[in-house]
Amino acid sequence: MHMKAVFFALLALACTLPLRADNWIQNGDFADGINHWRGNGRAPADFAPENPLDKPDPFTSKGLIIALRHMDWSKVAQDFKGKSAGGVLTITYMVSPDLAFSTKPDHYMNIPDLIHYDGWQPFNIPPGDWIVFITDFGSAHGTYYMIKPTLGSSSPQTYKARVTGLTPLEDKTITVAFPPGDGKLVILQISMTDN
Repeated sequence: MHMKAVFFALLALACTLPLRADNWIQNGDFADGINHWRGNGRAPADFAPENPLDKPDPFTSKGLIIALRHMDWSKVAQDFKGKSAGGVLTITYMVSPDLAFSTKPDHYMNIPDLIHYDGWQPFNIPPGDWIVFITDFGSAHGTYYMIKPTLGSSSPQTYKARVTGLTPLEDKTITVAFPPGDGKLVILQISMTDN
């Protein structure tokens, strides 16, 4: 009788704990610096003051930091194993007070060519947006999402989207790409989960 009570107590406790979805993206919280990521992103250590007694800039003290380039798109990418045909993409990020994306229409035309993803069909996006690609590894099969940040705010911003049409259990690539401009954008967390 005692074992039955213990079992039901443990079952009740398990039902009250929140379910934690597994992140398909490796090091999506950047707790391990920029490991598993490639491209133009930089680690907080790159922005640390030379004098250890100086306080670091809170804006560049965590996450994956992208310093915009004046004439070219910047991007960071990671290969990961997709688990199902769909999921939820969540990105939490901050923009520097001086962040300003290019307003030149040419910087937003034929995006695949601008970020050197030549296998994709050409498409344009509105000035001031940045994008996230999720593709099957080594192919042009996938989808993209346009994100328009709120400028002038240093508060964290979150983008969330339901992703569908993935090939289950196949290798994928996630690419986050930013138009030319000035300032910095910090990705605090990026996740791809099945719920």
